[in-house]
Amino acid sequence: MQVTAIREAECPQCKKRTSIPVPVPARSDDRASARLGTRFGERRSVTCPDGHSYWVAL
Repeated sequence: MQVTAIREAECPQCKKRTSIPVPVPARSDDRASARLGTRFGERRSVTCPDGHSYWVAL
């Protein structure tokens, strides 16, 4: 089972906050399961409630 954390991002235009689900890697020695989590430098496109789109580094 994959655990998901919630991260909040603030829109740079209107300052409204948006919740983003972020996968958390399992604590395991298995490298295959560790790759299922967020990779270093991963980015995601987010849209705030007012419709502004921006990138967030996870």
